[in-house]
Amino acid sequence: MKNRSRAGFGMGQIMATLLVVLPTIAFITTLLVDYWAVMQVDYKLKLLANAVSVEADGMEDLTNFSITDRGFCPPNTVLVFSNQTDAPNKGQIDITIAYTYNGTYFTNKKLSTSMHTYSYHDQNMSITGTCQ
Repeated sequence: MKNRSRAGFGMGQIMATLLVVLPTIAFITTLLVDYWAVMQVDYKLKLLANAVSVEADGMEDLTNFSITDRGFCPPNTVLVFSNQTDAPNKGQIDITIAYTYNGTYFTNKKLSTSMHTYSYHDQNMSITGTCQ
């Protein structure tokens, strides 16, 4: 009589590995890569909001506000500002930067960050920039 309890891979274990484990690992890996990309875009939006608010703080005249994105917007996008309005309080500058992320698993993910600061020159502005 032969001993059939030997450890080893049979055809069932090989098929289970190929059909279940490998696709699960591929799914988890691509999900993590997509999540990492979303977090990188969010980080860059925060840097951009900070840079724009620092620039706006030092301006003496905000009537024709315009600034370049300094490379913080995602690739193949440009920073476009909406019409500026007055902030709720005098001497306050409110900056909002927004972007819609379209990835593999995170599609139409709306990311935005806001920066509220006070103007050195008693300016008043609320504006939204969008990376389009």
